[in-house]
Amino acid sequence: MDMNAAADDDDATIDIPAPPVRDMLSWYPDEVVEWSANPKAMRTSQNIKKSFMTKSNSTSIRPKTTPKATINNTTKPRRQNDKRAKALKDNKPRKKQLPWSLPPHPQNQTTSEQFMKELSAYKKSLGIPLPWETTPRSNLSLPIISLSLPKSATTTTRMYFSCAKLTTAHTNRPFATTRIGDCMRDNFLNGTSPFHGCETNVRTKKVVDVWTDIGIPDDYCFYSSLHDGGLEHIAKFYPNATLLLVVRDSESWIASFKKWAGGRLLKKWIDTCSFPLGKPVKREEVTDRDWKDFYEAHTEKVRQFAKKHPHMTYVEVELGVSSANMMEFYSGIPRSCFGDCHPGKKHVSCGPVTDKPEGDGDDDDDDDEDDDDDDAESESQDQDEDDDDDDDDSERQRHPLR
Repeated sequence: MDMNAAADDDDATIDIPAPPVRDMLSWYPDEVVEWSANPKAMRTSQNIKKSFMTKSNSTSIRPKTTPKATINNTTKPRRQNDKRAKALKDNKPRKKQLPWSLPPHPQNQTTSEQFMKELSAYKKSLGIPLPWETTPRSNLSLPIISLSLPKSATTTTRMYFSCAKLTTAHTNRPFATTRIGDCMRDNFLNGTSPFHGCETNVRTKKVVDVWTDIGIPDDYCFYSSLHDGGLEHIAKFYPNATLLLVVRDSESWIASFKKWAGGRLLKKWIDTCSFPLGKPVKREEVTDRDWKDFYEAHTEKVRQFAKKHPHMTYVEVELGVSSANMMEFYSGIPRSCFGDCHPGKKHVSCGPVTDKPEGDGDDDDDDDEDDDDDDAESESQDQDEDDDDDDDDSERQRHPLR
């Protein structure tokens, strides 16, 4: 076509020479569909290609813009839905929930300080030495496994031992997406060591010394201190481990637990784990009294286990203004390492413990459904910084065992 002649013609338009056919085909990937208000007018990419082939000798073909409606949604599903989606895709049934049980709610439950005195006296009568009373002082045996329920200072506990340069794991295996609870449940079912396959920090390759927030509330619900045989499984493979329980005022725990992440954990415990009544119920049927009995019965179950296994080291501390002093008394780690800690988007922040500590992450923005990921990410970053600071002991006391 004569371009100059076309310019002189008022009705003419300047056409762009068509590219080779192979280039035109690349404009429309196989999955693209050209949308139209008339379904019969919709054309698939294959038909579009045929159209290009037919018109390839024409000079009036121009590239078309792919409609926004054809752009594939590549957003990754939320982590908590990955397993469920995969199970549905593979037509795999959900794992059957394991049985759990608690002793009757104790009447007039003693304080943690009083129980520790009674347990210590019982151990002395059996000739079992207490690490915090030996001369020279002995250290708490490793690993240290926290049996505290969520919203019971699990992040605070993790940061306390991290301050002493111990390798810690909270919620997830360090620098991995594997939930500790998933790992422990699989090993429980397989009869292998509780932390088999997730016992090291992925980045530093160090063996984890302290485990906190070890449960999993999702479709594969599992808490060692609640599900039958979970504590015995720990004792079988770690007969010399230290079991730690931080106890919170039950009313304070209920308030924190119910509002965390907009009640997401509450929903999972009722709908998936059948906590606290042991049967499927509507969430509005569960009262604060039910949760109070559940929390205190959990403490009683752990105490009964500690009495039956006196050779295992057991430490119980009530969360409050005296927590730092008691933790230093039992562990030997300075009280300055203990604070009211909660995770943020990037780092874990800690402040002084009060009579009614806020606990782990009781912020106003806890409605975010990705809080589990944020917690794990922020704490992994703090762990990474701890690893980088291994040679700096000016503000942190290295645990003698390390």
